[in-house]
Amino acid sequence: MEGPGTRTGTTGLPARSRKLPVPEVTGLSRAVAEKVLAGAGFPPPRVRFDEAYEKIDTVIGQVPERGTLLDSDQPVEIRVAKISWIRYLPSVYRPKRSEDPSFLRDFLWIFQQVLDSVNRQVDDVPDLFNPSTTPPEFLPWLASWFAIAFDETMPEAHRRRILREAPLLFRIRGTKAALIRLAKLFTGLDIDIEENRWPYRGFRIGVASSVGVDTMILPEISMSQTFVVRVPQTFAEVGEDLLLRLHRVIEAEKPANSNYFLQFPDIEGVTEYVGMRVGVSSQIGGDATDEGSDEPNDIIETSEPDQV
Repeated sequence: MEGPGTRTGTTGLPARSRKLPVPEVTGLSRAVAEKVLAGAGFPPPRVRFDEAYEKIDTVIGQVPERGTLLDSDQPVEIRVAKISWIRYLPSVYRPKRSEDPSFLRDFLWIFQQVLDSVNRQVDDVPDLFNPSTTPPEFLPWLASWFAIAFDETMPEAHRRRILREAPLLFRIRGTKAALIRLAKLFTGLDIDIEENRWPYRGFRIGVASSVGVDTMILPEISMSQTFVVRVPQTFAEVGEDLLLRLHRVIEAEKPANSNYFLQFPDIEGVTEYVGMRVGVSSQIGGDATDEGSDEPNDIIETSEPDQV
């Protein structure tokens, strides 16, 4: 059980709170005073309403006074100028002088504070849609409006930065500029995109037919719906985690009917081969070249080249 002035640390053991000097907030508006106290390391203040000649919602007093050392987990009490609802009642219910004690006025302060807290929440609704002011727990909800999913390891400041750029990027979604910028925001990679390009030529018997070298058997691909993503770093420098994140960004933002290919400066062609590679792991007609011949059986020739 925690005692006064203690709190639980990250290790699970009680950690004593720090002593902090209380800043001066008297004379400030309530909203500004709350920000000043939060910046000084204190929790939200304890608010009391009081009738005064000052402007409404102005702090007219604080406990403790400025410069007092207070535990960082203890709230500062501030008195805020308000107009009591008792003024709207017949004079028989009001005290003769404003400084005289009044049970009814103190009783009405309770309902005023409840209503004031509701009004403040309604007034703060626009802040929920601002990436710079929305609470951290609302960031994933706000990102869902733009079909953006954050990585759990992404810092809060970086998430807010992405959301600030999201409206502009959403208008050009699926374009080359949007893909390059989103890849930079989510992975930090300065990729380049070459549109209407594909790293493999067609399978032409007798001209270019080295399976796994300069030809791959793939579904029919239209050059108008393909693009090559050039990554400046090598495959080893990028790493599997960052590469997976890049794939997710491209898959989420590219046009649905398009195909893409990742290309690294240290690797020509595909980065990983799966299955049979004629002339490398197996060959047509056997697992090795024909005895007595220096030519591998990975090229099929014909007198009339055909385009497949």
